[in-house]
Amino acid sequence: MTNFSSRFFFFPLLILALILHFSVFGDSPHNPYGIKGLNELYLAISIVFTVLLLLASAENAPREFRILMYYCLYSAVVFLIFPAIFAYYTYGQPVVFGLIEERRVLFCLGFAPLLFLGKRVSTLQFERGLLYAALIAAFFSWCFKFGLIPDMRAEVRSDDRPDRSSIGPYLICFGYFYCIQIWSKGISPINGAARSKTLYMVIAALLLLTLVFATQTRQLIVLCLLFTLFCLRAKAVIWAASLSILLSPFYFFPSLLEILGLNTEFYDSTLEGVEDGVRTHTISSIFAHLDQVNWLPSGSLSLMWQDGFIPYFGEHFFLSDVGVFGTLFRFGFLTFFVIPMTLFVYHRIAKNITTDMTFIYSTMLAFFAIWPLNGLFEYGQPVITMLFVIHALRARHLRSQEPIHERRAYPQLQGSY
Repeated sequence: MTNFSSRFFFFPLLILALILHFSVFGDSPHNPYGIKGLNELYLAISIVFTVLLLLASAENAPREFRILMYYCLYSAVVFLIFPAIFAYYTYGQPVVFGLIEERRVLFCLGFAPLLFLGKRVSTLQFERGLLYAALIAAFFSWCFKFGLIPDMRAEVRSDDRPDRSSIGPYLICFGYFYCIQIWSKGISPINGAARSKTLYMVIAALLLLTLVFATQTRQLIVLCLLFTLFCLRAKAVIWAASLSILLSPFYFFPSLLEILGLNTEFYDSTLEGVEDGVRTHTISSIFAHLDQVNWLPSGSLSLMWQDGFIPYFGEHFFLSDVGVFGTLFRFGFLTFFVIPMTLFVYHRIAKNITTDMTFIYSTMLAFFAIWPLNGLFEYGQPVITMLFVIHALRARHLRSQEPIHERRAYPQLQGSY
C-alpha cells in the first residue's frame, strides 16, 4: 500500500509541486503559457501547508523542519517586511502594497510541501520527479519555439521577448545542475546510490540545448556553464573538450545555427538592445537616488499603488533586472550588513542540517557570478529552498544509516527518525 500511494499519489503531487514552485506556468510577461494568479495560489497553499504542519507537529517537529522554519522567518522579515516598511517611510506606500511587491520571497515556504512529499517517495522517485518537471518545462519551451502551441499572452510588446520563452527557466537550470552533479560523481547527491552517468549526461545536454535555443537567456547559459566548471573542476577540461567537439560543426557551418532557429544577432549584441539599456538606466537611477537620500533604505514600490516607480524613474526602471543593485536600492547602507549577515545565516542553517555542502557551494558560487543581473535573495528563493530540501533529505538519509544506539534520543529529534 505504501509503494502504491508513493508511486500513484505522492509522486504526481511532487511533480506538480515542483512545477508550481518554479513557476513553470506562473504569470509573467515573458511566459507564453502563464496563468494569472497561479503563483499567488501556490504561495497561499505553501502558507496554509506550513501552518498546518506546525500545528500538527507542535514540539515534536522534525529537526529539518524546525531549522528551515528559521530560514523562512529570517528571509520573510528581512526581504519581505523590511522593504515594505522602508517604502512606507520613504514614499508613503501602505505596507500591504510593499508586502505584495516582495511576495516572491515567500517561495521560501515552498520547502514545507516539497520536504513533506520528498519524505513520502523514494530517493529515486524524488530525483525522477525533479527531472520530469524540468523536462516538462523543456517540452513546452520547444513547443513554443516551433509554434506547436500558440502564444497564450493577451498582449506581447516588442521588449517582452516575443521570439523567446521563459517557461520554468530556473527549473531547467536546476535540473541541469542535478544531472551534472550526478554525472560528475556517478552517485545520487541524496543517498549515494549509483546512477547511470550516460543517462544524466544526455538529459543535461537536452536541458542545456533548451536554454540555448529555446529560452535564449544569456545569464542562464552562463550560470549553467559556471556551475559545470565549479562542479567538475578537474573534469572541466574534459567537459570543455567535449563541448568543442560537439560545437565544431556550427563553427565550420554557421548557417546551421540559423537553420536551428538560434537568434545569432541577439547573442552577438552583448551590450546593445532594450534589456541592457534598461539595466544601465536602472543602475544609474539607483546611484543617483542613493546620493539624494544619503544612502538611506528606500524599499520597493508596487505597480498596484500609484504606478509604482513610474512617476519617479519612468517606465524602464526594474529592480528585478539589476540583482544586487536592486538590493542596494531597497536597503541602502544597510546592504553592507544585510548581505554578509544573510550569507552567514544561510550557511549556518545548511551546516546545522548536515556538513556535506558540495552541491550547495557549486550552485551558490554560480549564482554569485550573475548576482549583478539577478536578485538572489529577492527572486532566487525557489532555488535556495530547493537546495535546502535536497540537503535535508540527504541529512535524513545519513541519519537513517546510523546504528540505533548511536542516535541522539532527546525529544526534539524524535520526529526526525
